[in-house]
Order: sequence, then C-alpha cells, then structure tokens
Amino acid sequence: MPTVYEKVDVEALERQFNAAMEEAEKGTALEAIQRLYNEFEGDSPDAIAAIVHSELRVEMRSLFLEGKSYKGVRGYMNWRRDLGKLFSSHAFRPVGVRFAARDRWVVLGRLHVTEAEGGAELDVPLAHAVEQREKKVARITVYSDIGEALEAFGLYA
Repeated sequence: MPTVYEKVDVEALERQFNAAMEEAEKGTALEAIQRLYNEFEGDSPDAIAAIVHSELRVEMRSLFLEGKSYKGVRGYMNWRRDLGKLFSSHAFRPVGVRFAARDRWVVLGRLHVTEAEGGAELDVPLAHAVEQREKKVARITVYSDIGEALEAFGLYA
C-alpha cells in the first residue's frame, strides 16, 4: 500500500519549507514554542486543559486527516487518538516560527512518523498556524502546504 506522501510532490513541500525557514525565528522565541509543544506531548486531559483555551479548535488541512476538525480538550485527545491510528509513532518537532501578531504565529516543523500499516518511516515538513486567546492556545490549523499556512496569517513565503 502506498504511503500518503507518495501521492504528492514531496520536493515541492521541502522547497516551500526551506523558503519559509529563511525568515523564521530560531532563538528564544523558538525555545518557548518548543517548550509549549513538549507540554502538548502529554496524555493527561488536565495538563492539556491547562494550556489550551476551552474553545480550542484543531483543523486539519494536511495530507492526512484532511478536512477533520476537533473541538475542546476532548477533541484534542481525539485528534491524538486519530493520529495514533494512522501512525504507530508520531512526533511534531518545531524548528522555526514566524510571527504574524502577538497572538498569531506559524510554527514550522518536521513531523516524524512511522506508518501503522507497512511501517514506513517518514520525516515531512508541516506548518501549524496557531492562534492564542486569553494566554492559551485557541486554534491550531495543520497544513502540509507551508505557503498556505503563511498566507492564512498574511505572511508570504
């Protein structure tokens, strides 16, 4: 069975990612984002509730789970469960961040996965367009198309 990324131009995704990284912040701002993402790795709904807004929305505009939407802490946990069905292991690692405003930013990262069926290992670029409200994460939109993520916040590659 072909992997999900055999259906797309991976080289084009990599070019978009590399272009976006040229203007990405990689210092202390990135370190703060990396700490936040480390907190997202937990499986405790209470720990997730401490960092996300009660009206959290997770939107999928990526090559996997395309069109799916998740709401609230329960939705976040369902998103993680759905990823677990696709991938026997998965980890998103932020490597750069582009700020559109104080409460909106695009996290550029690498998704490291092992597919549940077939065991193919993939390392693919992804972007998370993140919005904050009341000092908590209120929206995460996951994009495979880095340019689309940047355009969503008026940042152009």
